[in-house]
Amino acid sequence: MEQLQEKDANGKSVGEWHTFCPHQVKQIMDWKDEHGNPLGLEDFYDENDHRYFTEKYWEAVHHPLLPRKTYRAMDIMARVMVAQLETGTPYMFYRDEVNRQNPNKHKRGIGKTSIYCSNLCTEIAQNMSPTTITKEYQDEDGNIVIVRKPGDFVVCNLSSVNLPNAIRSEVLDRLISIQVRMLDNVIDLNTISVGQAEVTNKKYRAVGLGTFGWHHLLALENIHWESDEAVEFADKVYEDIAYYTIKASMKLSKEKGSYSEFEGSEWQTGTYFDRRDYHSDRWNQLRQDVATYGIRNGWLMAVAPNSSTAKIGGSTDGIDPLYAVEYAEEKKNFKFKVTAPDLDHVTYNYYRRARHELDQVWSIKQNAKRQRHIDQGISFNFYVRHDIKAKDLLNLHVAAWENRLKTTYYVRSTSQTEIEECEACHS
Repeated sequence: MEQLQEKDANGKSVGEWHTFCPHQVKQIMDWKDEHGNPLGLEDFYDENDHRYFTEKYWEAVHHPLLPRKTYRAMDIMARVMVAQLETGTPYMFYRDEVNRQNPNKHKRGIGKTSIYCSNLCTEIAQNMSPTTITKEYQDEDGNIVIVRKPGDFVVCNLSSVNLPNAIRSEVLDRLISIQVRMLDNVIDLNTISVGQAEVTNKKYRAVGLGTFGWHHLLALENIHWESDEAVEFADKVYEDIAYYTIKASMKLSKEKGSYSEFEGSEWQTGTYFDRRDYHSDRWNQLRQDVATYGIRNGWLMAVAPNSSTAKIGGSTDGIDPLYAVEYAEEKKNFKFKVTAPDLDHVTYNYYRRARHELDQVWSIKQNAKRQRHIDQGISFNFYVRHDIKAKDLLNLHVAAWENRLKTTYYVRSTSQTEIEECEACHS
């Protein structure tokens, strides 16, 4: 993204991007971790105060023996945007920001990548590492026995809050306390057939408390989508959600014990709270409580798409604007009519603009406020017209990056056929 900003005197983007074979990088650059394992460029990220990846990248660029292919950065981005308008994909994953905000980066260390990608719906951001073979031998019966050391194999345990019901009934604190306990129970009650996943699930006890019904809530509160009021409201609502969620996990830790990798994490050191500028009285008290009693779950919040769940719950999808006041949604085997929830002569004014006509910059602003409080990711779609100019779509991506979003999901254009999505997250 930085190379896209490099321009000549005429304002043309001239920044270059060099690509390397990962295997050749490990062979030639000879970077090693503390255990002597080879490292590649993908194993570094830039922190706010130290550009670890950038230093390694330019070291590779200037190495005379390392083969590479060089492209104009804007040419790569242009191909990405064409694909997004034609298929909705690829998704964007801002690896620096994801790893900067990771509360469990202590396992590999500052500047070393712990999270390499997200899941299909782009809301999960947890540590990952390969499973390795530590021993292989033949037993008395002639069987080849392979001993494997499990890597971090990501598991997502998800459920979501119906925002309009919870907030307008003023039960958010009580509801989240129950929800975090239920999510934590899932970790112990579920049986996972993949061994590495079972180990990782118990190791970090990660959960993903999410939300749906954001547009529904705005309409009930008489707040227009394209407004500073909506941005400020997103900041307030999701800060409360973060506070209640962390508090609930801290209480569970006091009762049952913290997750096994708590020591040295940003939860324990308090860096997590500093990064998000949490310094009010309630946050200072919670910070002390977490340091004293620990926290039950290594990751706590993730906002999934929640489309099917929202329909069942009589609300609007995830954090997305409503498609239209009334429309038909077609699934694989059936079609059904969708009407804006709680539609009347008052709320109509807050629903009437179709989602593809809304200025997506306001959606980015809302999500930037929201992302500050969510420790994992958020399924965040762009809704654009099929005839959007390349410059305008590029500006949306740049704005998402500059506003420190971790990921963006589909680019939904008016001419695009809906793509079948991950059923587990979508439901």
